[in-house]
Amino acid sequence: MRSSLTRLLAGFNAPRGRLAVGALVAVGLLALVLTKVSLDRVETALAHVSGPLLGLAALIAVGYVATRAWRYRLLLGRGSWVATMGVTAASWGFGQVLPGPGADAAFVWFARSDLDASVSRGTGAALVARLLDLASLATILLVSADLAGVRLARPLRFTAVVMAAGLVCLLLLFFVRTTRAWLLSRAEHLPIVGGFAVRAEVALADLSSSRVVAGLVVSTLAARLLAALEYLCLFWALGAHLSLWQVWLALAVRTLLFALPVQGLGGFGTSQVWWAGGLALAGLPITAALTLGLEIQVLDLLVALPEGCVGWVALRVRRHLAGGAADPAASTPAGVVVASGDQAMSSDGSEPRRELMGAPGGRGAR
Repeated sequence: MRSSLTRLLAGFNAPRGRLAVGALVAVGLLALVLTKVSLDRVETALAHVSGPLLGLAALIAVGYVATRAWRYRLLLGRGSWVATMGVTAASWGFGQVLPGPGADAAFVWFARSDLDASVSRGTGAALVARLLDLASLATILLVSADLAGVRLARPLRFTAVVMAAGLVCLLLLFFVRTTRAWLLSRAEHLPIVGGFAVRAEVALADLSSSRVVAGLVVSTLAARLLAALEYLCLFWALGAHLSLWQVWLALAVRTLLFALPVQGLGGFGTSQVWWAGGLALAGLPITAALTLGLEIQVLDLLVALPEGCVGWVALRVRRHLAGGAADPAASTPAGVVVASGDQAMSSDGSEPRRELMGAPGGRGAR
């Protein structure tokens, strides 16, 4: 019995296992949502969406991508604005479709292939960006609830306070070398965040200056504000005239729930339930919240996917104009170290060396 449970947990921790579980949960939740909403009403609402407001939301989404690109430039310490914008937009688009931490994985991939950023630097950037997002969202949850006139239940308020304070302390500890190395050596063994903690020491070591820290805080807050304004336009385009604080509250709840390891493909199923939870907390009836959650998910994809495709095409065009450079691992000159798994071998055949994070127990790239 115990061995069967162990095998089941191991299968869930594997990418295919999480994908299968996420798909099953998403299908079940989507079926539940469809029994509670009127598809005719959804179709009518989508057919009468305000074009100007939808276009304004798409324009604000460009600003959202720009602020996230600014943050990634600070985290990576490299890359032109055009290339970083393309990487950010492409990874954002992929993240709308891929379940779980798909946007982070896509960002690491694009940063390596189009910004010449190492896997360690890309994973470090993704890890810090994720922590900044979670800390800001927990804080926004508390502030927007008060401004929207919503009294949060004591357990929820306590959880948000502890989460925000804990993540801020964790971010501060990341800027101290000894505590950072210890934290990363522990985090890499966790099933969810371990893939982003591995080999992040090199990237995080460069983030100690006050200029970089200030830029990270400002860009994160700007991204959160632009995201709220984008969804405010989308809700208004659907005829749902919510206040900015209601939208910010619902968006904070929905985005925090995206941190769960079980997510549906394209956000369908799970995203509607996350939106419904946030909108119900903001004061909407549950049926109306479920309907709006489905409608807003469709508009979200209509905005994010085209912009993600534009970013991806821009990266391909840029690479073609640059001469169609081959994969960095395939075109490494003699004597340059090539990383692969836990080891690194120089291309001239010299002795392999172990590449560590600066802490005991470090592993290679995921």
